[in-house]
Amino acid sequence: MRKVPQLPQEIIANILSRLPVKHLIQLKCVSKPWRSLISDPQFAKLHLKAQSHNHRVLLLTEPLESAACEASDDDLEDIKSKLIREHQFPAAMKKTPDSDELVDDHDGWFVSGGSCNGLICVVIGTLIESKRIFIWNPTIREANELAKLSDFDPKGTFSYGLGYDSSIDDYKVVRIARSSTATASDEAQVEILALKSNIWRRIQSLQPGIEIKGPMGPEYAGIFLHGALHWLAAITKTGSKTTYAIVAFDMVNENFYELVPLPDQIEESKYDTLGLGISGDNLCLFCGCGWEDVMEAWLLKEYGIKSSWTRLFNVDRQRLFEREIEYDEAFYTLYYENVLCYTNSGKLVIDHDGRALIWHDPKENTFKSFSPENGGGGFTPVIYIESLVSPNSYSATNMQTTIHNS
Repeated sequence: MRKVPQLPQEIIANILSRLPVKHLIQLKCVSKPWRSLISDPQFAKLHLKAQSHNHRVLLLTEPLESAACEASDDDLEDIKSKLIREHQFPAAMKKTPDSDELVDDHDGWFVSGGSCNGLICVVIGTLIESKRIFIWNPTIREANELAKLSDFDPKGTFSYGLGYDSSIDDYKVVRIARSSTATASDEAQVEILALKSNIWRRIQSLQPGIEIKGPMGPEYAGIFLHGALHWLAAITKTGSKTTYAIVAFDMVNENFYELVPLPDQIEESKYDTLGLGISGDNLCLFCGCGWEDVMEAWLLKEYGIKSSWTRLFNVDRQRLFEREIEYDEAFYTLYYENVLCYTNSGKLVIDHDGRALIWHDPKENTFKSFSPENGGGGFTPVIYIESLVSPNSYSATNMQTTIHNS
């Protein structure tokens, strides 16, 4: 009998890299060579390139669920079965380091520290304990708890971000902390941690007069794109009025810089309603987040080029509310909307006050919504992609083991 010829390893890897993570996990059982290939960190990087636009929204609540951002009209007719996926917290995310019980939404509040390449930074805060920070891949259920930060004003404001430093093949977490007594001219305290070292260190702050801003204040996560983290910021210079811009933090050089001003057409009175999101590999600016009657979207078509801001559309918020969200119409203004992303198929994914996700097609003027079955509790949304990247591959413990074994 003739032996069946085998495909070259690089062709097999290329084919497998196009499959979803859930199928790859099953295919690990096919053979030892396939298991070794799929478990290889280099294959995880190859897989990332093929899956970089498949965004999901993780709903940090109980039960833990995620939703696909990209959705066809048929998908939206059966959201629960076609777009929603159930998750579990990984074994590493325990109530306390010595506990056998896993965390849940009764242990405090979840804060999104951002996402990058399938990894999510989750900050868990309580009234009696200092914040705990985890790097977590919800797709493969692996997590790693980071070293504790130094004490800071508990009434202060905190902004986090998670990004990738390609020069050293490592992930970094950034925290921007501002005291409750700080003025606009005071510097924030900025600390950074590289996963392979698991050590926090102070670095140069934002320039005085620059404050992280957002529709719900400064406590939101930076967006990682093109090698940098991005936030909205208010810039106040002596003798000049306050302006808004997108500021960025370069993950390699570890420095802040002003990326691009906002479109001139956005009125100063709307600055407090701005939100930052993504559309593929582009930054999106959403004006009218919160309690405004109308939301509009702007796309930065060319990275860092102010003239490339392009207005996409606007959304009548009251009509959105009346169509899909089952609350008393008289109280609709009490609920807050924040746009999370603009999909490749032209839909907005909107967080409705941590109570529901809305998929809105502004061209067809259609709306569909999903509310998690969490007993009426709210959720914290986190945009991420599914990947094979393991946080434990970059942990300080794993790095020490690798060095000792080499």
